[in-house]
Amino acid sequence: MVKLPQSDRSKEQGFTLVELAVVMIIIGLLIGGILKGQELIANAEVAATISQIQSFDGAVSSFDDKYDGLPGDLVAPNNRLPNCGAAPCAPAAGTPGNGNLDVLPNAAMTNEALAFFIHLSRANFITGIDDSGGAATAAQFGNAIPEAQLGGGWQVGSTAGGGLADFANTIGTAIPSEGVYLAHVDLPGAPATANAGMTPNQAQRIDTKLDDGNGSSGTVRAYGTAGTGAAACFDLGNDVYIEANETNTCGVYVRVQN
Repeated sequence: MVKLPQSDRSKEQGFTLVELAVVMIIIGLLIGGILKGQELIANAEVAATISQIQSFDGAVSSFDDKYDGLPGDLVAPNNRLPNCGAAPCAPAAGTPGNGNLDVLPNAAMTNEALAFFIHLSRANFITGIDDSGGAATAAQFGNAIPEAQLGGGWQVGSTAGGGLADFANTIGTAIPSEGVYLAHVDLPGAPATANAGMTPNQAQRIDTKLDDGNGSSGTVRAYGTAGTGAAACFDLGNDVYIEANETNTCGVYVRVQN
């Protein structure tokens, strides 16, 4: 058997333990950096969503100060807002000036509710609304329904204190106060457990920042399934969100000024 020269045998040696350790450390740092980056992105999405809600709240208050009326419910919007002579900006139905949107928070947006964000946009209080396609395409995210920063979108409706029936799948038995409510949904349409668009942790952080952190009370109300199972949003027995569930099992209703 012919022996390889010593110099040739040395070329066949693998990585040393030190080299392998260095490689593993580098891989660990990369994985840690990726996970940390994902966490930062998730935190930024929630923070941006909270800011978005607050901007809507301020916009409604400013609109009321300027026009003495509720966006969407404005009397004669064709005479008071630019380029508002036809639906969806000028609602095809509803009772203008009665102080509500004639659409409940538990329903898909139509007529006055569909005009709500359009009126805020025409008055230059918000941006990102596009109703150029007319009534046929208005009820879509990115058109007359604003996209939410964490995904999904914001719909709107109002209640005159009609009770829990005005809020689909809401958590708890405390009746929400009357007023205008944003409803977060995963897809355009009526808020429902199957249409919930955020995780319990996201809902909890929004609730804590804007209200009392309790999804069964206050001005931020969770909707979804109450309980402790894998599909649950909120544990009514302990008044806590089921943050161990990392899927979209929660939605929220958020009261804004009116």
